[in-house]
Amino acid sequence: MKYFKTEDTRTAPRYEITTKVFEEVTGHRHPFEQVNHNRTISQYGICPSCLNPVQLIGIAKQIKVSPYGKHTGKNIAGFPQWNYIKYEYCPYASKNDHRNINDDELLPEITEDIIELYELLKNQFDRVVYVISQELDVRCSSSFWEKAIKQYLVNRFYCYPWLTEANLPYIFAYKSMQHQSIYGQQFVIDSDLFNALKKHKYVDFIPLKDDNSNYMRLVSNGGFLNLHFRFTEHTQKAINGEELKESMIFCIDDLISEQTIFQKNINFSENYFMNIVNKSGNEDKRQQYLLDIAIENMPPLNLG
Repeated sequence: MKYFKTEDTRTAPRYEITTKVFEEVTGHRHPFEQVNHNRTISQYGICPSCLNPVQLIGIAKQIKVSPYGKHTGKNIAGFPQWNYIKYEYCPYASKNDHRNINDDELLPEITEDIIELYELLKNQFDRVVYVISQELDVRCSSSFWEKAIKQYLVNRFYCYPWLTEANLPYIFAYKSMQHQSIYGQQFVIDSDLFNALKKHKYVDFIPLKDDNSNYMRLVSNGGFLNLHFRFTEHTQKAINGEELKESMIFCIDDLISEQTIFQKNINFSENYFMNIVNKSGNEDKRQQYLLDIAIENMPPLNLG
């Protein structure tokens, strides 16, 4: 892993694993730096994904690769208790380097970690939608997002074991936009997706009331349309000292012809969403109507 945390919460900032950053953030204080039984000194932090303790390799001693974090596999004084279940689904776990993700797998019980991510989605839903819109070149209606939240809840997708604060917008799209109709939604003019849809014989685009908008609304030119979103192949790969590589495939399917008319690989950004959340001074840009949809449709979760 390339980043570490100093607090065991989803919203805590991530710091790059370098000697300079480690010194600035921790000041070499305990528990981040500890003397071992043989008098050697080790540096520690918290995994940004599973929130287990990690040893920071290459901070005090130069190594051939970039400094990186390695799971301790045991309790470290001053850090959260080692949790194997969280580690089992961590993309940085060494055993998960080349694993296949089971899209249908859900954690059986509600944990504090699940609740924290659920509340993050609820309280930052407008920003989740913003990231999705930017990544997919699509802007959806209020009713669309209400249906998406309901699909997320009824299927308990908040228990998806590969969910983190970093991939939250992407996984929400992956699970909640799945198989939903694209009719009436807005698409970025001249984007690859827009141009692919424009080739369909029954697709038409109409301008919005705002003449300066970069979007147009998809409608039918008279024929019957049955076009749907589809997402597949969520993958993760982490290499020591490098950023997490995480992606999914985004498709538009024509259910009448049974043809895929658009397909694109979406690479997740490890820091994009949380940088938006943590950026100060942008509270006036919140979209209250989206927050209201989340508040009205997302009841509290209870442990167990």
